[in-house]
Parts: sequence; C-alpha cells; structure tokens
Amino acid sequence: MSTAESEITSELLWSYAPDTSQYEAAGVPLWLDELELTPAPPHVKMLTRSLGKDWLIADQFRDTEITLRHRLLDEQHDLVFAMNPVADDAAVETLALVEQWLRSNGLPPAPDGYHPLEAAGRAIQEDLCLMVPRDGSWHLDGAVLCFPSFWSLTEKFGRPTIDVHQGVAHYNEELAPRVDRFFDRMRSGQTVWRRNLSVKPYPLLFVPLPRRAQPVGDLSTTENGSPFWLRSEWQTLQLLPRSGAILFTIKLQLAPARVLLDRPDRAADLLAMYRSWDDEMVRYKIASNNLAPAFIPWLERLASEQ
Repeated sequence: MSTAESEITSELLWSYAPDTSQYEAAGVPLWLDELELTPAPPHVKMLTRSLGKDWLIADQFRDTEITLRHRLLDEQHDLVFAMNPVADDAAVETLALVEQWLRSNGLPPAPDGYHPLEAAGRAIQEDLCLMVPRDGSWHLDGAVLCFPSFWSLTEKFGRPTIDVHQGVAHYNEELAPRVDRFFDRMRSGQTVWRRNLSVKPYPLLFVPLPRRAQPVGDLSTTENGSPFWLRSEWQTLQLLPRSGAILFTIKLQLAPARVLLDRPDRAADLLAMYRSWDDEMVRYKIASNNLAPAFIPWLERLASEQ
C-alpha cells in the first residue's frame, strides 16, 4: 500500500537510499563542467540550451536506479505516479520516443502491462513530466516522479506552471512569464536542455518533501566534504508533435562533495555564486539545510588552495 504524504518519515526516505559505493567510486563527474555557476543576478535563470547530444542518459548506475524505480512504483505508487486522462495521448507519444531510444542503444524494451507513461518511466533512469496546454496555461497533467528534488507530486499535480514552482525564490517576478512564453513558442523537433545543482547532506534520490521538511540535523564538514553530496538534475524539454504537450525529463545525478578536492576551480565558482545571492535566495537554497555554517567554510578552504 502506498504511503500517504503525511506519513513520510526520515526512516521511510532512508529505506529507499541507494548503495552509495557506486557513486563514491565513480570519480569526478564530467557534468561538473556543464554547471552554470555565474555569480550575478538574476539568481533564477532558465539557462536552456539547444541539445547537442542524446536526450536520455544510460550510465553505470542504470541497473541500480532502474531497480529502485521499480520498487518505488510498486510500493509508493501514489507518491510517484499521477495521470490526468487529458495527457494520455502525450503518454503514448512519450513511450514511443522512449522505446525508440531504448532500441537505438541496445537496451531492453519497456515492460508490458502498465500505463504508457509508467512503462516508459520503468525503463529509463529519468523522471518524466507532461505539461499540457489547457485553461490558458500549461499544467502538470502526467508524471513519473521517482527521484523528486524537494517537491511532492501529490501537491503539484494538475497545477499550472506558476503553482508548480510556488516557493521558488524569485520565480514569480523573474521567471513565471518567461517560462510560459518559452513553452508557447516551442516547436516540434526542438529539444533543449538545462542543468541545475543543489548541495545536500545526504545521498537520497527519493525526496518527496518540501525543503523545510528535509531530514537534516546539526552538521559539521569533514576534510573530504562529508556528509555533503552534489545533486544535479539534467533536464530536457521537447514539444510532442501530435498531442502538443511538452515532455520534461529529469535525470538526477549524484556525486560526493569530495570530488571538488580535485576541482578547486569549480569549488571557487560555487563559492562565488553563493556569495552573490540575496537574502531570499539564501533562505531558499541554503538556510533550510544548515549549508552556510557547515559547507561554505570548506569551500573557502578549497578555493584558497587553487
């Protein structure tokens, strides 16, 4: 039986924690160089770029993450899957695209016996969100969201873009109108990508909680950056030609903070970005997880050594 949102506990989240040894042994991730860490306002940016490589990723963590996705969809279905029938056509299109990608990469097909969107979400590492144009806005009307970053599908499902991003610092005044215009102007065959970054004191993939409810206590940072982890989302957006919906994919990638020991230049960039934030952005990104007193001094030491 799926857990109700009100019943989510720290123990439940940790029961779905991945084996971190694979991530710790992987070394410095190539995606560090894709991060946009420019220290300048506006602090919230779309930063979308035309896609110049494959739109989905199959990496060395595929087997582990696919297994976890199946487990979440089996055990916590109501928390990680939601569909409005208005998005069914878009779901069929999505599955066709995923099946094509799986074939071209020599990977097993999506499993039978599930809703098309759920079948697609069980076959790849990415989460899938369908944004459907209706009632004068774009609505989140379909999703497989196994690895959410501090938001709840049950809270956001069916809502327009401005409500989906409720609580994001500076979103309403800086990004809300631009995001809707960007969606309105997307054309078939156009795929764009972006990447974000957060730093968290745990290696969890499944975090369907608001930032204020994260499982964080008092923290101190060791010489190698423990217990902090870099958490990055590789995101793509494309317009589905038949349904007119937008398919938004999210590939969550983790690396222990200690990879910055080998990249003090990126540590310095991250520190400069943190220092450029105003109070609202600090409260949104840092204050809720004690990052400022625990992690930033460690970054300062790394940056001073480059």
